Amino acid sequence: MKRFLEQNFYDLLEISPSATPEEILRAYERARSLYGAGSLAAYALLSPEEGAALARRIEEAGDVLTDPEARAGYDARLPAEEVRPARPASEPSAQPPPVAAPPPPEAAPPWKPFVPPEGAVWTGELLRQAREAHGMTVAQMAERTKVSRMHIEAVEGDRFEHLPVPVYLRGIVMCIARELRLDGQRVSRSYLERASGAPRAGH
Repeated sequence: MKRFLEQNFYDLLEISPSATPEEILRAYERARSLYGAGSLAAYALLSPEEGAALARRIEEAGDVLTDPEARAGYDARLPAEEVRPARPASEPSAQPPPVAAPPPPEAAPPWKPFVPPEGAVWTGELLRQAREAHGMTVAQMAERTKVSRMHIEAVEGDRFEHLPVPVYLRGIVMCIARELRLDGQRVSRSYLERASGAPRAGH
């Protein structure tokens, strides 16, 4: 799996060097969802080291290509045949517009902001309460985050022995927290502190 380390940022995100800022952002979000830390694809297809390297590479590509000044500097370093001038955000894309996703079969149920207790230690039970406060099922959470139902249920049940290694577990918890409009860094740090002392499968 060395190919992604040899690709330029445009090839990594599967976009043209002339992509607009909007196209870059969509491609970056898609790559993070599919192969970023905690994604099912990265966990299933790559070793932990390869998955972490790919996640870092995707983040670096997003940081550089979404910053006009950093992107211009990066483009200047690419071989001439690999890059063409970027189109401004206002210029219509030469590529066909993306097909809009079909609307959900039914409107999402109303939800109320979840306010955790002051200084809360983030447990699986507290994450379950936050999800239910949003009127969201486990299946809906899995669909929106691309995290498997098995992992979501293991997180909410504090079944640490059924969860992946910390580098992937952190990504899983951050995806869940972001979907619940929570502070992903704080929630994942609190959850992993508890998980670090728990026995894991095979140990």
